[in-house]
Formats: sequence, C-alpha cells, structure tokens
Amino acid sequence: MDILRGIKVIDITAWAFVPSAGGVLAHWGADVIKVESPTAPDPMRLLDGTLEPGRASTYFKHYSRGKRSVALNLATPEGREILYALAADADVFLTSYLPDVRRKLEIDVEHIRAINPRIVYARGSGQGPKGPDRARPGYDGITWWCRGSLAQSAMDVSGARWPTGMVGHGDGMSGMTLAGGICAALLHRERTGHAPVVDASLLGTAVWFNGPALIAAQFTPQQREFGPVEPPPSRLAGSATSGAYQTRDHRFVNLSLDLASDVDRVFADFCDHVGKPELAADERFARAADRLAHRQELHEILAGVFAARTLEEWKVALATTEGAWSPVSTPEEVYEDPQTQANGFLRHVDYPGGGLKVPVPPVLFDEEAGDPPRAPDFAEHTDEVLAALGYGAAEVERLRAAGVVA
Repeated sequence: MDILRGIKVIDITAWAFVPSAGGVLAHWGADVIKVESPTAPDPMRLLDGTLEPGRASTYFKHYSRGKRSVALNLATPEGREILYALAADADVFLTSYLPDVRRKLEIDVEHIRAINPRIVYARGSGQGPKGPDRARPGYDGITWWCRGSLAQSAMDVSGARWPTGMVGHGDGMSGMTLAGGICAALLHRERTGHAPVVDASLLGTAVWFNGPALIAAQFTPQQREFGPVEPPPSRLAGSATSGAYQTRDHRFVNLSLDLASDVDRVFADFCDHVGKPELAADERFARAADRLAHRQELHEILAGVFAARTLEEWKVALATTEGAWSPVSTPEEVYEDPQTQANGFLRHVDYPGGGLKVPVPPVLFDEEAGDPPRAPDFAEHTDEVLAALGYGAAEVERLRAAGVVA
C-alpha cells in the first residue's frame, strides 16, 4: 500500500491508541520512525514479559506494524539533537506523551515547530487537550468504555449488571480516527500552506461512537435501577488494582493503576487518596508482585473501601490521584463531564422548531472541532444543485412534475 508514500512521520508513542494511528499511516505507505527510550521501550512490547532483542508482544506487532525503530534518550541534549534532525524534514510529529512530559523533554509544539514550521503536530490523549483532566492518563478500558458511557450503554442493552468492555476496541477505533485527522491536516497543508495541530482522544471518540445513546438521553433519559450485584468470577482472578468496584449508591469506579510506569508509587498515592495509607506499607501489598499474590485479600479490602462512599464522593476524592481511573458514566452524565464541555465534544445545532445537541467528529484541528451543521431537509437543495449544473428554473420544474427530481 503506497497511498502515503513520501510522507515521513516521527512517532513518539506508547501503549495502543496513538501507536495504532502510526501503524495505520505506515500500513498506508508512510515512513514512520518509532522513537523509544534505550532503557524504557514502549510498554506494549513487554506484555509477554521479555526484553530480548526483536521480541515483542502480539499487541505491539499489531499496533506498530510497518514502522522503523530508533532508540534515543530524549532526556539528553544529544538525543534531542538527533530527534530535531529527524523532524527537520518530517511531515508529521505524532505523540502520546502528556503535556508535562512533552515540555520536560522539549518536544512540545513550539519546540518542534521551531525546527519545522510546516510539520503537522498530532497528539492523542485520554480526555482531550483542554479541561481539568487534559494531563491525566487515560486508557481504553477506563476512558473509552467507562467515562465515555459505552460500558453503561452496553449494560442497558444487554441487561448485564457489571461493566465490561472488549480489549482494544477504543484504542483501535481512536487510532484510526486520529490517522484520518492527520491525513485531513496534510491535505489542508498542501492546499493552504497551514499545518494545523491535530488532536484526538479516547473520550472524544467514545462520545462520537455512542452518539445515538447520547442524543437520545436529551429526550428520554434512561430509568435505571442501580442495585448491589456480585462481581463475576473472572473479575476476582485478575489484579485488584485494575477493574471495577461498586460504590455505596451501587455505581462503579473503574481502576487502571497497573499501567503506570511506577506502579508502587502510584499505588501508595492511591492509598492516600482513598484514606487507607496503611495498605501501601502492608507487606502483602507493598510491591506489585505482592499485590498480585494477595489480590483476593486486597480486592476484598478495596471493595469495602469503595462501598463506603457514593460515586460523586469518589469523583472528588480521586480527582488528584496519579493513577488512571474513571467513573462508569451514563449517557446523561457525559453532558455534564467537564472534559466533554471543555473540548466541545457535544454541541448545539439549531433546527426549525427546536435544537439538538450532537457529538462532533472526534478530531480537533488547532484545538477546535467546529460547530456541527444541521442535517438537510428532504430535497432541500435540489434546485441549488441543479442550477449549478446549468439547469434553468423552468427545466427543474418540468423534471419535478415528471417525477425525475423532487
């Protein structure tokens, strides 16, 4: 496939969502150069537990297909100098790094644009580039499925009582969306000379994909009964620090603490936020391997902790944690989500007789999605389109009377 042959992409990404966008661009023929740290490769490589040269998990092989790999230490001036040389003639700079890390490594928009003003700078994030949670981590399971309301909508449809999701759905769909946005930005650059900053997020893509349920929530809010339910057996077999817990009002908080780079520090921070700092000092739970060995005990403790407060109380208590977590939101609640509001993922459209809020396509150009247009009335533009083709008004009326057009 050579649709994007001649397009050079610098890929500084990790895990699945944003790497998958680079994988799509590479599959379409772009030269995608994946930059990893010499001492900390993309964690997606390591899901099979090996660091041997050339070895990588099947997930990595799926999401990073077709790329060329370079190991650079961007924390050093020499490493950044090499990166800047790579970026000097590149078309796209793609990253999943969050704002603080980008600034620290001097690879944010202003740094790369100083080297190459025509580069399309593309960012993928959990919650979007604006809003109070713009710098928080986000992942498929917690952000796309849970915060974006897809898990709750799936429960509404299936009758299931416990939130679930299929691994990689949000990552792959969001990555394809970001790849499409990058291609649109490249076309815009060729036509106008302006290279926009491109943003896509797991939350924004979830809002778009769950659009029918979100739109319906404006008019006929779902009457749900939230009651206590037992977790499925499979839930108890995994890690106690990743997965869903019931709250006092029988809602759910979903954790993804295990994906942090320093899981022990993140766990200690989490324990402080939930009011149980002693758990981090307990020899059964102090280290990741210990927590896995004693996961049943830890799960029972955390189940009791989360059952003591409501979902709204947990939203406040966990707001400043380092680790990744999310409420399992209903479609109605997505409207009030500060990230949805800050990034404009849902916007009002005027219609005769009333308005409607609809999701915008989940790609921002220069941090703006644009106001959505309304859908046309039936045959609203027949006369306009035919006139542009040279048909006069009398001829259009003749065709209309004959049933050729409406």
